[in-house]
Amino acid sequence: MNRGDRHRLVGVEFSGNKYFSTALLTARLRIQAAAYASPGRYSTALLQDDVASIRTLYDANGFHEAEIHEQIIDDYQGHHGELFVRFEIKEGQQTRVADLAVEGNQQLTKDELLGVIGSTQGQPYSDFNISSDRDNILALYYDQGFSEARFSADVEKIPPSGPNEAPRVRLTYHITEGRQVLVANVLLGGYEHTRRGVISRQVGIHAGEPLSEGAVVETQRKLYNLGIFSRVSIAPQNPEGTYTRKAVVVMVDEARRYTLAYGFGFEAQRLGSGATGTGFSAAPRGILEITKGNLTGRADALSFKVRASTIQGRALLAYTAPNYFASPNFSLQLTGFFEKARNIQTFTSKRYEASLQLAHRVSSASSFLYRYAYRKVNTVLNVSTITSEQLPLFNQNTDIAEFGASWLRDRRNSPADPTRGDFENIDAAVAMKPVGSSVNFFRVFLQNSTYRPIGRRLVLARSTRFGVQTPYGNTLSSDIPLPERFFAGGGTSLRGFTLNQAGPRDPASGFPIGGQALLVFNQDLRFPMHLPLIGNRLGGAVFYDAGNVFPSVKTISFRTAPPLPTIGSTIDAFNRPTTVCLTNCTNELAYFSHTVGLEFRYGTPIGPVALDLGYQLNPARFVVQSGTCPATAAAACQTTLSRLPSFQFFINLGTTF
Repeated sequence: MNRGDRHRLVGVEFSGNKYFSTALLTARLRIQAAAYASPGRYSTALLQDDVASIRTLYDANGFHEAEIHEQIIDDYQGHHGELFVRFEIKEGQQTRVADLAVEGNQQLTKDELLGVIGSTQGQPYSDFNISSDRDNILALYYDQGFSEARFSADVEKIPPSGPNEAPRVRLTYHITEGRQVLVANVLLGGYEHTRRGVISRQVGIHAGEPLSEGAVVETQRKLYNLGIFSRVSIAPQNPEGTYTRKAVVVMVDEARRYTLAYGFGFEAQRLGSGATGTGFSAAPRGILEITKGNLTGRADALSFKVRASTIQGRALLAYTAPNYFASPNFSLQLTGFFEKARNIQTFTSKRYEASLQLAHRVSSASSFLYRYAYRKVNTVLNVSTITSEQLPLFNQNTDIAEFGASWLRDRRNSPADPTRGDFENIDAAVAMKPVGSSVNFFRVFLQNSTYRPIGRRLVLARSTRFGVQTPYGNTLSSDIPLPERFFAGGGTSLRGFTLNQAGPRDPASGFPIGGQALLVFNQDLRFPMHLPLIGNRLGGAVFYDAGNVFPSVKTISFRTAPPLPTIGSTIDAFNRPTTVCLTNCTNELAYFSHTVGLEFRYGTPIGPVALDLGYQLNPARFVVQSGTCPATAAAACQTTLSRLPSFQFFINLGTTF
């Protein structure tokens, strides 16, 4: 076997198409022309499938004599190995419906039927359209309890009155309605632990009404959505009998109430330090989850989840009650939470939290969340050379009690890897001393993300995030503890910083201390790739991230760099040479960072695995103070000028924003 040279599809062209646009026909093709980082997609089988697809499209729209011819041009324009495909289309005349008659309908009017019929007067005629009309008419009858309804169609061709007249047909739809079945009563069975009212509230079949197939399907969907049944069957008693009033039996099988899940993995972490280096740590991770479903017979659940390693750990105890207030649009969740986390190299935080949340689903895309949360955060320093006097914020214990509300709207086609749609989030919270908080402050966070396809191959994804918090009452800005401040940096926010390294820094050590304002812009231009062995599961993107964390909303600035600190030399009280910061020593770093980079994305069933390579164009410079100030005989006060690294890389699972 001699395979010969491999060819590359460089272009596709249509000619002769008048009824359908070139863009519409191109969107139906399986073959694809080569583009950046992709050799395209072409084979003889794919080409024949495209020809058949275009022919089917024309036939379904009344062009029964349409001809589709493909022309393959090899060595296109003198370039060896390049292919060009041209589709030549002869549409022919379009057959339309001249008249439509409906016969046999008695219980449903002709106007009701015309509401679901597509082959009306003047519309294109095809067998496909008649088949769609049959399905729609029978579905309408079945939904009214006519389970024996039948449909047939007659087609009469009308002779043309002239040589240039387009073909026309006369349609006649014959309907046999049969008998209508009504519901006598509804019987529930098969449940043991579930309360009867939980089931009856989901049943949309009622005595005296027609036995609607739509109501049967909707009832099954609602019962399955409770998550406590492994099987739901709904059927009338004595279905072959001639009596038109039938009892309907709703039979359920309860699923297992206990669920045990466990797993093992590996965790790696890169954390930025106060200067320019990073800390790397790795450890095995274990996961354990125990859930008891249908705890009280109300489709509620109690779950306990643990995820732990030697680096950090998390434990969650949650009670969830769907269909709260006897409504499918409300759900209640009670949560007890403990987390030991190390998100910054110098300290480990221990977080204890209890929360009560009520979720209100307004529509399939929009929801409101109302919550009360109380949390206590204890912080332990990891660096023995840094004292609590040097890092006062890192060593503060936190007691926060807050009321909050969120609005979410998710219209993305896929939350794991969206290619179109948008996502919005507005979250507001207020912490108050009268309800147990140690400080008073108000916080607002806004997010807007959009995903727009450009042509067939590109996706422009962008996100804007803005947050601000402010104290009130007798609380000062400096009283707001570190864990409640905004942080940014990492693979899901600003990819020019390591994790949580953006924003103001402590002058005594150079470590990040968070801020009270956040502004982040992300832009991704995503494109597919096609590589040997990997295929088209690998995609790429170029991205641009901008923004920062700021000390307050008044200090938000779009300047490209903060004022550069000035370092000078002096002699301390012990006659030792020291260096000190003379000007711009607060390390507020109120500037707008700019990062460009590349992303490689590999698609998986649970979302893309992405490798991000980011380069910050304007990394910050800040002062780091070492020794003891004021100076003592043991150590001198030394101040140095440090600079954040420009290059960062991250490995993420799931979408960046």
